[in-house]
Amino acid sequence: MIDVAKIKVKAGKGGDGVVTFRREKFIPKGGPDGGDGGKGGSVFFVASDNLSTLMDFRSKPVYKAQDGAAGMKKKMSGGDAEDLYVKVPVGTLLYEIRGDLETLVADMNENGKIFKMAKGGGGGIGNWRFRSSTNQTPIQYIPGEPGEEKEVKLEVKVIADVGLIGAPNAGKSTLINRLTNANAKIGNYPFTTLEPNLGVCRYKNDFNFVIADIPGLIEGASQGKGLGDEFLRHVERTRILVHIVDPLEGEEDYVQNALAQYKMLRTELKVYGNALTDKVELIVINKLDVTEVKEAFKEIEKAFKKKKLKAFGISALSGEGVDDLLDDIVKELQKHPQRPVFDVTRPVKLYNIDNLPNKRMVFKERRVLEKERNPYQKRPF
Repeated sequence: MIDVAKIKVKAGKGGDGVVTFRREKFIPKGGPDGGDGGKGGSVFFVASDNLSTLMDFRSKPVYKAQDGAAGMKKKMSGGDAEDLYVKVPVGTLLYEIRGDLETLVADMNENGKIFKMAKGGGGGIGNWRFRSSTNQTPIQYIPGEPGEEKEVKLEVKVIADVGLIGAPNAGKSTLINRLTNANAKIGNYPFTTLEPNLGVCRYKNDFNFVIADIPGLIEGASQGKGLGDEFLRHVERTRILVHIVDPLEGEEDYVQNALAQYKMLRTELKVYGNALTDKVELIVINKLDVTEVKEAFKEIEKAFKKKKLKAFGISALSGEGVDDLLDDIVKELQKHPQRPVFDVTRPVKLYNIDNLPNKRMVFKERRVLEKERNPYQKRPF
């Protein structure tokens, strides 16, 4: 799954104003009639449910809007360019990159949400606007403004309410298949899941929520081992986390196996950061269909209770205990109805001589100064 990409966006340049004069039969010395230029196209991002990854952005790293048309004679303005709308998956975060600094500017967390990333340049001014009683044949014009150019980082964080995390082969995919129609691949070997799986759980036909299953975490995942650390970003939006613990992983002491695996998961979440350890969590001891685990579950439950933690016993394969777990998941979701919100910041706008808000006044003052220095020099425009 390609969930991070960097691209460049370029808004269109405004069309130039033109210098023309009215020339018709019997009107040899018509006045100025150069029109204004059109606006350049802006670049917008649009959140779409029809996309799930950023694969398309790897093959097309630059997105450019069209330039505005130049002005024309007879005081006709050039046409405005069409804006460019770039679709991204729902849940995409947009970062504006300036040097080594990445600033989060938009969270595309709703289908159809639109965000303007780069503004098109304004159209230039034709010579007919410079006419006056003392300047009846003006040859001045103002070119179109350049459009904004920005480097953008896209990062997908899937929209889900519940995140399933656990070690490889702990039974996460089996559980999501039982709770939803995700049809995730399952197998009796580690790292069966290679990318996040999403499924919609319909609870008693009146409460729906989305579950995300990510690749398994192993010790050292936060340092790049395994696969799960690359996808932990996809549980940052979740309201609760469900820890799937496999007591069979390790030595024959199933109680210590369960405690050690839960501790490993919490450690990796803590090292990853982004407040994942602050989320509401449910601890699930899976594989009660195995006789040894079923016999040891009461001792496992007591061990977690001593740490003031509640552990659910289930079999994702047979369905034992899953209904009770589902009831508690729904209760927690109802207590926490809002998904986490990512704080966005609007970067300070950087101005130069080309995009100053009072650029025309600056140019006028510059022309006055140049005329004072050399009153006999002709202007090129």
